[in-house]
Parts: sequence; C-alpha cells; structure tokens
Amino acid sequence: MPEDIAVEVTRDYGETANEKADELLFHLALATVSIVVLITFVVGWREGLVVMVVIPVTILLTLFASSLMGFTINRVSLFALIFSIGILVDDAIVVVENIVRHWQMKDSRTVLQKAIEGVAEVGNPTIVATLTIVAALLPMMFVSGLMGPYMSPIPANVSAAMIFSFFVAMSLTPWLLMTLAGRKAEAGEGHGHEDGGVLGRFYRRVARPVLAGRWRSQALLLVTAVATVAVCVLFYTRHVTVKLLPFDNKSEVQIVVDLPEGLTLEATERVLLTAAGRLAGLPELTSV
Repeated sequence: MPEDIAVEVTRDYGETANEKADELLFHLALATVSIVVLITFVVGWREGLVVMVVIPVTILLTLFASSLMGFTINRVSLFALIFSIGILVDDAIVVVENIVRHWQMKDSRTVLQKAIEGVAEVGNPTIVATLTIVAALLPMMFVSGLMGPYMSPIPANVSAAMIFSFFVAMSLTPWLLMTLAGRKAEAGEGHGHEDGGVLGRFYRRVARPVLAGRWRSQALLLVTAVATVAVCVLFYTRHVTVKLLPFDNKSEVQIVVDLPEGLTLEATERVLLTAAGRLAGLPELTSV
C-alpha cells in the first residue's frame, strides 16, 4: 500500500456480532442457572443437580447434531438454544418429579423398582409431548425464499434438542437420580416436599376456589377469552409493533442528503463536507 494512503476502520461489525453472541451466551447461562435454582427450591438439591447435568449434556448433543447438519454457531442458533432450554428440561423434570413421587409411596417395592416404574409411567406422555413440539416447529424447515436459510436453524436446533432431551431424560436422568438420591430414598428419608412444596400449596390454594363451582370455572374461562381478544386487538391497532427482526442498536448514524436534481459533484461534496464539519464537534463521534 502506498505511503500516502491511510486506512482507518470506521465500522467493525465483527465486534458488534461478538458482543451480541456474548450476550446470548450470558442469557443461556442465566436461563440454565434459573431453572436449576427453581428445581432445587421446589424439589430438592439432588434433583437440581441432576437438571444441572442434564441441560449441558443436551445442549452439547444439540450442537453436535447442528454441526452434522451444517449449521454454525451464530445468533440464530444461539437464540434457538435459549428458546428451547425452557422446554428441553421438561422431560427431565417430569421424570425426576415422578420418580420422587414413587419414592414417597410407602409400599414393598425397592427403590430401583420405584424408579423404573416411575419412568415407565410417564414414558408415553413424554414421547407424545416431545413429538408435538417437534411437529409444531419442523415445518419452519421448509420455508422457501430468502428467509429459508435464515430461519432453518431454529426448527433444526429446537427439534434436535427436544429429541435428545427425551433420550437423556429416559436414560441419564434416572441413573443420576439413583446415584445422588437413591440411598436417601432407600433409607426412608423424605424429600421435604410430600405436600407439593411451596408451589404445590400455592396452586391448591388458588385452584380449589376456582374449581369449587361451575360458575367460577365459566367466569375464569370468560375472563381468559376476553383477555386474549384484548391482547389481539393491540396488534390490530398497531399499539404493539410487529417486525420480522428486532431493532438493532448500532453505534452509527447514517445521514441521507437530498439535493436538487442536476447538482454538480463538486457542490455535493461541499455540502457533505460542511455537514461533516458540523458533526465533528460531537464528543461521541469517533469517525465520519
């Protein structure tokens, strides 16, 4: 490059993309920690530890499948993982909760038999629930046009995460729970949540008055229907902005100058230089 030519970086989209990827990874870790804390508080610390192991294993298997399908780790695929993390632990939570429920039953079965029967009891509903979510998202894979390659990582990654979460919940989760809490259950020690815990008591306190009479149930259904219609009206009245992509917070401002038709190139350059000179005094400005 000639010595009299200087190169200055005015836009670094790589830095912006890296910041947004780091933000998504932070939210992914935050979602994982939130779910583990919730399970620990509601069910028990051993069960929370099981979920803490299940989530990374499922995510790693999903990333492996995503690599085999030719997808890269980008903002769309990371969003798909964050979107799915709340539902990919459903299978593990259902299995853990049902095993614990069987352990709390006072009968002649061994701890291992209770765990096996607890998993078998929720096997078919878990399969149906997993396939339902996959069937709902998979059609997005067949979106054509410009948005096809952009949207395809979402159904691909979420579907893979759901399928892997099922197999992890049916195999790894019971083994981990038996390893961590099997001796405690065999010794007859309670988990401290025989009554459903804090959330169980709160749910019963709210649900019993609603389900006590027919008119209360119908009133709840009517209120729910009215609230749903009211929310949909917000889209029609444009009070809620609907966009394909979110607003992007970029540290740049683009100025478009509309000049008279036929103006010479030199006059256009003078106008632009004058505008740049007036903006040069801004303390936030780094380059023009």
